[in-house]
Amino acid sequence: MFRPGKDKGIATPIPLGLAALGVSTFLMGLALIAQPAAAWETYFTNALMMGGLAEFIAGMWAFAYGDPLAATVFSFVGAFYGWWGMNGLMVHGAALVPASLALVFIVCGVVVLCMWVASFNETAVFNLTLLFLWIADILMGIALAADVRTLAIIGGISALISGVIAAYGSFAELYNAASLEEVVPLGEPKVIRERSEHEEQERLRRLHAVVDHQAMHV
Repeated sequence: MFRPGKDKGIATPIPLGLAALGVSTFLMGLALIAQPAAAWETYFTNALMMGGLAEFIAGMWAFAYGDPLAATVFSFVGAFYGWWGMNGLMVHGAALVPASLALVFIVCGVVVLCMWVASFNETAVFNLTLLFLWIADILMGIALAADVRTLAIIGGISALISGVIAAYGSFAELYNAASLEEVVPLGEPKVIRERSEHEEQERLRRLHAVVDHQAMHV
């Protein structure tokens, strides 16, 4: 399967980005459903380091790799989780429900919604991860603003689903990279697969042309 970073000798950052996103989103969902905000300190630490730092590194890595959508998603979500973790550790539990916090969740959820729309030509795994992520963010924001427990639970369930799909995507990307073929399905659209195969064939053709040209002048 064609990957834009191959020519540069750069490994794909997608498994790391999906793994960090999956863990932090899943834990956020558990926190929303099962625990009061005062008990979220461990989740904030995870969000700061894994959902924030590791995710942001994956985003920067994706820019060098040549995947603008993954780079933007991972960098933005990493910055969001880093903010959430840092904010939570600083204000400690009880102060976690102001309208300003709710507004940040809603606005960031809308941005992730836009990224989800842009991901329609990506794999189904990537698309579904973003779908349930923006639903979780917006519902959590509304739940914080309106203090509606039901919305928080629905948002938590959506976050759990997003986290599980992201974790599956991370495993699939790693397994397929190790086996050098798509053994674990990711739901890549046919048109994208055909375009990727064409780009890979063109890359190999240009590479062989350069080698042949150099051999003629030796």
